[in-house]
Amino acid sequence: MAKAEKNFEVVKKYYFRKKGVLETQGYDWIGEAHFELYPVELDGKLGFADSNGEIVIPIIYDRELHVNDTVLWTGNREYLDLKKNGLYGLIKHDGSIVVDFCWGGIRLDKLSEDLIPVAIDKKWGFVNVKTGKTQVEPAYDEVEFFKDGFAPVCIKDKWGMIDVNGNMIIKPKYLLDSHFVGDFAIMFEGGSWHYGYNCREISDSNCKIVSKKGYEIVFDCSWIDRTGINIFTLTREEDGKKVKTVKQLIAFPDYIAVINDGEYLKGYITARGKYSEKHEYDEELKKWSVYHTHAKYIGGGTWSVIDYSGKPIEIPDHELQEVKKSLLA
Repeated sequence: MAKAEKNFEVVKKYYFRKKGVLETQGYDWIGEAHFELYPVELDGKLGFADSNGEIVIPIIYDRELHVNDTVLWTGNREYLDLKKNGLYGLIKHDGSIVVDFCWGGIRLDKLSEDLIPVAIDKKWGFVNVKTGKTQVEPAYDEVEFFKDGFAPVCIKDKWGMIDVNGNMIIKPKYLLDSHFVGDFAIMFEGGSWHYGYNCREISDSNCKIVSKKGYEIVFDCSWIDRTGINIFTLTREEDGKKVKTVKQLIAFPDYIAVINDGEYLKGYITARGKYSEKHEYDEELKKWSVYHTHAKYIGGGTWSVIDYSGKPIEIPDHELQEVKKSLLA
């Protein structure tokens, strides 16, 4: 005769201990505290208690993971992105509601400049956490965080840029997202890319430098590296070989000064920080100039001026001389 099987149902309750005494109210689960808040679960719902075991945030929110990913992973000291009745919202650590629970998605990790990404029907926009109101209507397949008033947005796998009011500054036509650094963003149009081990690889790309007015500075290069604010190293193919050239851009209200195909010159940095081809001694500072394999002056090439569409223009010579002077300083 086969041995009868027995079914055991074990119910384990968790308690807060106050001055050595267990609290009478037991929970199905108590998580690790972060920012003095303990996630607690009861009857399939999630809430938060303080270090005294007092419930700070009501146990009314949906339970999705065994640990509270909001507190554990985003590490936000002010907000919690939670889910209630299948919809996402945002609350403060004191339980007050910041963003109503009416969204299909929310990204606390991309909160910046008081704007947080929210989604409805798989389209993303932004809500202002100070007002709780929608500032950018959900219209994008994917968005990134705001930086200096601009955020990358994606439509049909192509990236562009919007401002804080939702105005389209750069039309979505680029391969990857990018932020402005200084006055320009590096954008990749065409080509192909894939994720590697902790890196992105882009091949056969048509790279652009794009201004905050949405104008492309076209250089016909396959790769661009940022080497400083508005300073870029460009890579292009010449005779089947990759050749790097350096161009320095200086943003003016209406135009950009360019040093075409310049290169770093070997030389000396003087005691006062200027470039020199000669080894010099400063009598006043009692210091010699220092040899530097890549002195800070970018020399060679031809000086020119272009507008934000890349078209060559003429400016007064004294203005161009001021530009040169600033580069040599």
